[in-house]
Amino acid sequence: MSKGPSSMVLPPRQPAKGEASASVRSIEEPVPAPAPKPAASQEHGAGRLPPHVKALGGMVAVTVRMDRDTYERLKFHGVRTRQTNQDILLNLVRSMLETEST
Repeated sequence: MSKGPSSMVLPPRQPAKGEASASVRSIEEPVPAPAPKPAASQEHGAGRLPPHVKALGGMVAVTVRMDRDTYERLKFHGVRTRQTNQDILLNLVRSMLETEST
C-alpha cells in the first residue's frame, strides 16, 4: 500500500438529460455548477438561433403520436419506398407548408 493520501472514488452517477459526465470522479474535485441558460429573447435577436440550436444543425426534435394502424402503414410505406419515417413526414410537412403559402 502507498503511504500517500488516498482519494476516494465514487461510482458514476446517472447524468441529467443533455449533460455529459466523466465515468469516475474524485470526491476531492468540486462539482461544477450548471451554467445558467440565457433568455433567448434577450441575448439572441430575431432570426438568430441560439448556439445550442446551431450545434444541432438547426434541427429540432418533434414527437408524433399516432394510432397503431397508421404507424404500421407508415412503416410499410417506408420499407417499400426505402425512406425513413422522418424523411416521409418531413417531406409531407414541407409540401403542405409550400402549398399553403402559395
